Parts: sequence; C-alpha cells; structure tokens
Amino acid sequence: MLPMRSPHNPTFLSLILATAGALLFAGCAGAEAGPGWTFAPLGPTPPAEESPGGSPAGSPAGSPAGSPGGSPVGSPGTALQVSTPADQPLAFVPDVLSAPPATEVTVEYLNDSALLHNIHFFAGPDAGSPSIAATELVTGPGALGSLSFTTPEEAGQYFFHCDVHPQQMVGTLEVGP
Repeated sequence: MLPMRSPHNPTFLSLILATAGALLFAGCAGAEAGPGWTFAPLGPTPPAEESPGGSPAGSPAGSPAGSPGGSPVGSPGTALQVSTPADQPLAFVPDVLSAPPATEVTVEYLNDSALLHNIHFFAGPDAGSPSIAATELVTGPGALGSLSFTTPEEAGQYFFHCDVHPQQMVGTLEVGP
C-alpha cells in the first residue's frame, strides 16, 4: 500500500526526508576527489616566485613567466604605461607615447576613474585609419588592461583614443628611431 501524499502523513514526510538525505549524501560523496574544474582567479595575478635557478617558479627554465612560447613580454620590445587618473577622468596621462618602428610593444592602461574607458590605437593620424589594437572597456578605479602589438614600420605619428570619449580622450604614438 502506498503512503498517502499529504504533508501531515508521517510516512510521506519520512520518505521525503530520506530521499533528500540520499541525494545530499550522493552529491557530497565525490567531493573528496575535487570537482574536476576550477574558477579563474579574479583580480591581478600575484608576482611569480623565483626558483633557485633564477626563473620564476612553474615556468620552464629560460622561459619568462607569463609569456607563452618563451618570448619575453616587452623584450626586445618596449613597455608603455598610460593611465586615466581619478583627478583627470577624461585624459590619458601621458597623452604622447614613443616607440621604435617595427617593435613589439606592450601597453598597460590603468583606468583609475569611475568612468568607462579603453585605449584604442590606429595605424594613421585619426580614427578613420585601420585599427591596430584596443583594450576592453573597463570602469575603474584600479582597472588595469593591457595589449601588445607591433608598431608600424614607417616612422610617424599614430593616433589613439578612448572609444567611449573619442573627442576628449586622444593621444599620439610617436614611432621613430
């Protein structure tokens, strides 16, 4: 005989509790082996610790940390830093960057304002020129983005701006020897 399906029937309540307990136990039984996946870390990556051989722990000998395939980030290229400070929320500081021609550059952009920004480089004197590279749109403070690209082979002045504030936030990448 089946128990009556009533919340007031003690047999029915016991059956529900037993089923819930079995499901809970089954769900926890495999937890010791781990879920088989992990969450990506949020926020900046902590600096790598150096191993006795001088290379960062966890990276192959002779391969810099954080650079796939063993090519150094910014080397033999150039590292450039740009920010939008909280006290100048519609500006790039600095607004003029310099790099040699045909060089791999890594640009770190820090948005320390409470406004949405990015930095977008173009292969010419204005935003009508082909795009070279752009960071994602981020809201600060403390929002750090980075991008890497090879500077144009021809020396000259190349335009960059914020896609959200293209008239107010502009700058120049001077490519030359």
